[in-house]
Amino acid sequence: MQPDGSILEVCHVVRDMDRSVAHWTEVLGAGPFYVFDVPAMPGQMNRGVPSAIALRIGFGFSGGLLIELLQQLDDGPSVFREILETRGEGFHHVLLRRDFDAGRAHLERHGYVLAFSGALPGGERFALFDTTSGNGGFVELMDFTPASFGPVAKIHAAHVGWDGLTRPRRAFAELFTG
Repeated sequence: MQPDGSILEVCHVVRDMDRSVAHWTEVLGAGPFYVFDVPAMPGQMNRGVPSAIALRIGFGFSGGLLIELLQQLDDGPSVFREILETRGEGFHHVLLRRDFDAGRAHLERHGYVLAFSGALPGGERFALFDTTSGNGGFVELMDFTPASFGPVAKIHAAHVGWDGLTRPRRAFAELFTG
């Protein structure tokens, strides 16, 4: 696991999850990707306005780096749609491994503003800060708990033991069975 303060994940926004998983697995050797749908959840805020967007997310590893593929499933305004509409598919954000509150204070001290936020079903907070002037995308912070981050070790183990061909796309629910 990466040390505190390091980049843990790189996220790309995509329009077609299947096509993107195929690219990342076949061309770049990342994967396998565990994919799941996230319904619009109450409490989301986009640029200070209540928001409710539905997402399809896929997680897979490339070596020690977690790759997130994110497809918005509706047409609601969001920081994800902003990138798709201005630049197209590609880099959206990095996830920093930092304490949420300390990370927020750090980013705000550097003049970056909160762009999107919410909470996972277990109450863990997440937030994306608009750092496009510094890195061309956003920086994500989240509360790291066993519930919010527990499956990551299983995804990494699947990557290490993967033959690069078998079942490149898998259901996220598989991480919690058998």
